[in-house]
Amino acid sequence: MKRAILALSISALALSLGGVASASPVSSTASAVTPAKVTVTFSPANGEKPPITKQDTTLKLGIGSSYAMEGSNWMILYGSDVVELHGNKAKMIGYGTAQVAAYKSNGDKLGVYTFDVRR
Repeated sequence: MKRAILALSISALALSLGGVASASPVSSTASAVTPAKVTVTFSPANGEKPPITKQDTTLKLGIGSSYAMEGSNWMILYGSDVVELHGNKAKMIGYGTAQVAAYKSNGDKLGVYTFDVRR
């Protein structure tokens, strides 16, 4: 019985070492920025005035580019596979539609940004 367990242990060890030895190195080079057509729309909350910046704008951004937003706090409503938040900037990470809610420092809703990222 001990010989069978020892033989299985040695086989498992050999397989695990073989897997580690055959691992390929990870490339650390950055991939090229993929161009995208991004339409940004801001819808102010009820009773709020829109910011001075242009409301609906189509930008030539790439995947990996960022868009600065108004407000003090932000939350992705949907589309976390399309944008990710870095402070007041929404970074484009994929294609599709995403919405980000913007809030004032007192917690009141400022409005909603809609990002439509297309190829």
